[in-house]
Amino acid sequence: MRKIVTIVCALIATSCLGQDLICDSTSYGACIMRDGSFVGINENEHFAMHSVMKFPQALCVADYLSRKGLDLDDTIVVDKADLMQDTWSPMLKRFECKTTFSYAQLLELSLGQSDNNASELLFKFCGKPKAVEKYMRKLGFHDIHIRMTEEQMHKNPAKAIENSSTPTEMVRLFEWFYHHKDDNRYLTFIWKAMADCSTGQKRIPAAIPADARIVHKTGTGFPSAEGLQDMNDAGIILMPNGSHAIIAIFTTNSSSEAVIANITRQLLERRR
Repeated sequence: MRKIVTIVCALIATSCLGQDLICDSTSYGACIMRDGSFVGINENEHFAMHSVMKFPQALCVADYLSRKGLDLDDTIVVDKADLMQDTWSPMLKRFECKTTFSYAQLLELSLGQSDNNASELLFKFCGKPKAVEKYMRKLGFHDIHIRMTEEQMHKNPAKAIENSSTPTEMVRLFEWFYHHKDDNRYLTFIWKAMADCSTGQKRIPAAIPADARIVHKTGTGFPSAEGLQDMNDAGIILMPNGSHAIIAIFTTNSSSEAVIANITRQLLERRR
């Protein structure tokens, strides 16, 4: 069972490893890795990834494009009428009727802006959830489960838990990415898209040193009647001194993005 922590509204400097943290009752799992050493809480429990799922999906897309000999600039035709209209999707503002999108544009939208329709199109043209999960197994990651498309989760939000990961496994996947980002142009492109991510600026990015950079992917669940949401963030913090830390934080029933920022600060402090 996930540990339930009572969060005190003032951002006090307590350890995130088992003590009180920030506003509300929430459950969370967190893991940080530096120099090959892991620290976390509930780090081996499964949490719904929500849009963090778009990161392993992108890695599978990179593999698909490479195997098929396709270029990032190759395009597909998109009919706006076929897209979800009542979901988070900045791409809907770009066109009326039909237009073309390159794989590069879809990856930028999915990773940088967390566009749900872009993710859905990548599932349609580059491999269903089953293919993404199979690719994760090929890479050696067995605690990342991907069974639902964005449309399926949109129709039944309770199904979101079927796209799950442990914080530890997500950290391990980002570690793999860190070491393989220059293997080919597809992975290098994904790195840049995630470095330019515009979502979640009040989450991990709000807690890192001023001169640090981050390559990350956020995820946000459907709001409850009480206005609570699952909120996630995971990625690689590139420190000013050239070192890096890999971090994954998954929360459930959270009232604020500040929950993630505070856990991040305390994980970083713990690892100094």
